[in-house]
Amino acid sequence: MTGNTAFAVPKDRQGVTVRLGNGTAIEGVIFLEAVSDFLSSHQKVTMFLENDNTFFPIKLDTTGKTEFINKKNVWIVEVGIPEDPETGYFSQLPMHIISVTAHFCDGTAVSGELMAEVPQEKTRLSDCLNISNKFLSVKTDGKMCYINKDALRTVVHADMG
Repeated sequence: MTGNTAFAVPKDRQGVTVRLGNGTAIEGVIFLEAVSDFLSSHQKVTMFLENDNTFFPIKLDTTGKTEFINKKNVWIVEVGIPEDPETGYFSQLPMHIISVTAHFCDGTAVSGELMAEVPQEKTRLSDCLNISNKFLSVKTDGKMCYINKDALRTVVHADMG
């Protein structure tokens, strides 16, 4: 063994459902970088999606095989949120929350709470939508939906109809 860690599989794994633009749902496990024990699971998933890699591996639940998915084709990555708040899924950092409905280009929609780690002066919906992230974080029905901004047509503030 040469000790080369370039081919090592990261130890942190996360069960997900990846929804593609063609309607396909892929269930499996993604491999998160073990960059820091101080980061929450939410922060690790966000870092995973926001990195510059075009493709990411997912180990399929159905076959155990690994496929590589192009992020451009991903509309949503869904992660189940543990009911126990002590699990550390979210960080202790202040999170701004806005009720929204996100409308996709195919006419479907997701409603929930848009969650963004933004400074107090950047808490308008337009500010949260225009941060440099490629994915929006929307909490809905006991899961976190990481939504590809490129798949969206509109986002509507739920309180404003």
